[in-house]
Amino acid sequence: MNIASVNNSHSPQEAKPEPKTLSRIIMPPPESLRQILDGSFDASLVVLSDGQIWHMNDPTRGLFALSSSSTHTTYISTHISFLTSSHVTLSWNEVIQSHSFDNGKKVVDGIVVTSNKGGENTTTTTTTTPVKISMVRMMAAPETCHEECYFCLYLKEIAATTTTSRVSSLEEEWKKLSITNNETAADSTILKLVLDASFHALFVINEEGIIQLVNEKSCEVFGWSRDEFLGSNIHIIMPSDVASSHDQYLKNYLLTGVKKMIGTQREVTAQRKDGSTFPCVLGLSEVSKESGLICGFIRDLTSEKNLEERNENLEERNEANTHTIKVQRKGLLVAEDTILGILDASFHALFVINEEGIIQLVNEKSCEVFGWSKEEMMSQNINMIMPSEVAVNHDQYLKNYLKTGIKKMIGTQREVNAQRKDGTTFPCVLGLSEVSKESGLICGFIRDLTSEKQVRMEVEENHKLMLKIMDSSFHALLVINEKGIIQMVNERSTKVLGWTKEEFIGQNIKMIMPHEHAHQHDDYLKRYLATGFKRMIGKEREVPAKRKDGTTFPCILGLSEIDTSDGTKLFVGFLEDITVRKSLLIAEAEREASDNLLHNILPEHIAKRLKQDPSHIADHYENTTILFADIVGFTDKTSSMRPHDVVTMLNNLFSQFDYLVGHYDLNKVKTIGDCYMVTSIPSSEIDNDGCSRVCMFALDLLKAVKTYNMSGPQHGHLDIRVGIACGQVVAGVVGTKRFLFDMWGDAVNVAARMEQHGLPGKIQVTKEVVDNVDNSFSFELRGTLNIKGKGMLDCYFLKSGGKLKGPANRRSVYNSGNPHKPLPARSNSTLM
Repeated sequence: MNIASVNNSHSPQEAKPEPKTLSRIIMPPPESLRQILDGSFDASLVVLSDGQIWHMNDPTRGLFALSSSSTHTTYISTHISFLTSSHVTLSWNEVIQSHSFDNGKKVVDGIVVTSNKGGENTTTTTTTTPVKISMVRMMAAPETCHEECYFCLYLKEIAATTTTSRVSSLEEEWKKLSITNNETAADSTILKLVLDASFHALFVINEEGIIQLVNEKSCEVFGWSRDEFLGSNIHIIMPSDVASSHDQYLKNYLLTGVKKMIGTQREVTAQRKDGSTFPCVLGLSEVSKESGLICGFIRDLTSEKNLEERNENLEERNEANTHTIKVQRKGLLVAEDTILGILDASFHALFVINEEGIIQLVNEKSCEVFGWSKEEMMSQNINMIMPSEVAVNHDQYLKNYLKTGIKKMIGTQREVNAQRKDGTTFPCVLGLSEVSKESGLICGFIRDLTSEKQVRMEVEENHKLMLKIMDSSFHALLVINEKGIIQMVNERSTKVLGWTKEEFIGQNIKMIMPHEHAHQHDDYLKRYLATGFKRMIGKEREVPAKRKDGTTFPCILGLSEIDTSDGTKLFVGFLEDITVRKSLLIAEAEREASDNLLHNILPEHIAKRLKQDPSHIADHYENTTILFADIVGFTDKTSSMRPHDVVTMLNNLFSQFDYLVGHYDLNKVKTIGDCYMVTSIPSSEIDNDGCSRVCMFALDLLKAVKTYNMSGPQHGHLDIRVGIACGQVVAGVVGTKRFLFDMWGDAVNVAARMEQHGLPGKIQVTKEVVDNVDNSFSFELRGTLNIKGKGMLDCYFLKSGGKLKGPANRRSVYNSGNPHKPLPARSNSTLM
């Protein structure tokens, strides 16, 4: 590489061959370097050897969080911490060691540190941004410095998405170089050095497809060295199925002049040295017909394709598309037609106007975007691309600027509307830069925002649709981040909990939790993010929630998890107020308990009637079977027992009787002391089966007593007498506070007399009982007894049972518990 030397006055001397080193370089005047940086969309700056920042452009000020009016001297270490590959911090002196540069260039990692201080008594917050730094080492200092060298730095945020593109500052500098007609070998060298700092691949080939020029990024992207590239056919970067036809395409183009791909951009597949392939956008431009050179720009689409596959474009913030187009050549001079040819490969529209607003230069992209040809645009006023309401003010703005020097828009980027030849308008980002004060030229870059606006609109529409869907929910919905901070709520949340949406957003979700639960929430989130154990996510559970007024209410909480494109998580909570449901459940439980209580003290059909009509109930039944059972010698046996023991004994025995009542679908009327009264279910029709059930019940009573005696009761064995009769009765509910179902009639009195005149361990029945059951029951005639109020009656002992007409019906109100469960022991007490 031929490098030209310079003297202290920056006047070029005769070029002579030197080794590949940047120890001697011709540099442009300092003001030209300022213009190169100020026209760039990329963050770039110049730093002296002692670390003092000589100049920075507006994107750099934005990255450093500095105001545009800030002019005080500052040092690079104030804003950037440089790092090694193992994240060890380097000082500025270590970074600029000459041996660490390769041909005067290097790329290092760094962290931009910015501080934002709030008001009085407010803590200063610090923000860090990882960046990739491309450095160029210059050996001639600006006029304001006496150091031996200075450094040009390009900063690129590592966190920025790969789809972000910015119009390169080089585009403006090329235009400046092409217009001024003062290009020198020094300008070309500077241009080459700056281009080698590009983040995109670039190559130039001749008519035979032989590579004449590549930049450093090409070597990094494809894996070949610069020496391996130069002199090789361009199809080394193509897959085999494409490479075979490439030379033929060049021959056809040179023979016919038909530009099949030149002057276009298209998506293709490229191949690295290791054989792997990747998608990219290829832009081709004919440098000049005389030179026969073709320039190509390659932008890697791998990351963008990954984003498309994940279908997250609508959820990402659309940032400006970054397209850094930088070019270098092996020769010393870059001719004007070469620079213009390279600029025509730009992905964005570019124009240069003079002091009167007359267009001096446009590129091919401008023609494509606006619809005019270059000939139609050249020498026309720039307001031809402006809507009428803007165009009328443009000339006056230029006059004011030239008169006052106040840069209202120059050096800035802003969103404006532009107008095409057909009269349609479109949104765009406009960047303006002053080429030089001497030339009076102004360079503009235009990036069409139509697609981004459409995507943004779709994102906003989807967001609005999502909010409408959320607001239409009958449940309260709250979205929180990994720290528990509320990001979004629906309308139902404001109605259920009492806060407004503005009061919700940015607050911790603990605000809706009672104090006893709130302190556990952050710990749960931290534990889940650390372990991945889902204790509540994907489940529903009942929890208490708190309203703005401090009242609490029961709710069903459902949690779900959302993975976002940046690797963080969001959590969606669904709250359903179940206050009414709980009240209904409590009322239902109380009603069921009341029903069960009624069924325990009243026959089922009587209980139903009582609920429907609580007025007086009294019915006559033609044929009902009544049973009385009594413990023999109960008074004498219990006279010496403690009250608790008496109750325990009766409970143990009568619990078994209750179980049998349910088993045979009978009705327990009452107990009086040790007397136990049972009837068949009263019916308006004769029910002989009811009599059979009572008889079977009586036989099982004797078995229950026998089982009780076999258990070795503490107070000795028991015997019972049982009496059964059947006939007409009157039954009804007595009382209004404590309901009592009772029966009256001659049959009731006879049944009581059967028990009183019976024998221990025997079941005494009347002749009517014998007649009401079938022959499967066995009876023994006891004889004729004089029964009070009835005279002489034939009496029988029931010996054994028969068969029932239907299966026994086990009713839960009687046999839901254990009939053998004793009462708990109790201390000595006195029977009152």
